[in-house]
Amino acid sequence: MKKIILYFIFCCFVFLIGCSKETTEQNNVNPVEYLKSFGWNIEEKISERTQETKNYLPAKNAGIDLNPYKEIYITTYLLKEKQITGKKIYADIYKYNEHIIGGSGHLETWEPGDFPLKDKERLINEGIINS
Repeated sequence: MKKIILYFIFCCFVFLIGCSKETTEQNNVNPVEYLKSFGWNIEEKISERTQETKNYLPAKNAGIDLNPYKEIYITTYLLKEKQITGKKIYADIYKYNEHIIGGSGHLETWEPGDFPLKDKERLINEGIINS
């Protein structure tokens, strides 16, 4: 009986550790998998750069908190999905120390045009992008 109780406590502990972090950080995921987890498909990699986070509006507009970071590494991708108008859609993946800490999307020719990556269904439902 003691073993069952200890096993139960151990399982609960492991479960709580797994659920305790509410963050967009994805330590062991590559950018392709990360974007696919939101339903997006990559056409090609466009650019890579480092970026100071102070006043970095695309992340703020998409609801990403970069305050804990002074500088991040950004990879920009052209997505296969298109706007209803045929214009392009881009995704930026933010990394710090080789770990994905979040990302945002951008609609070509929209101002500001930035959106959270999780908003694909909303954009489809609002008639902004093709499904």
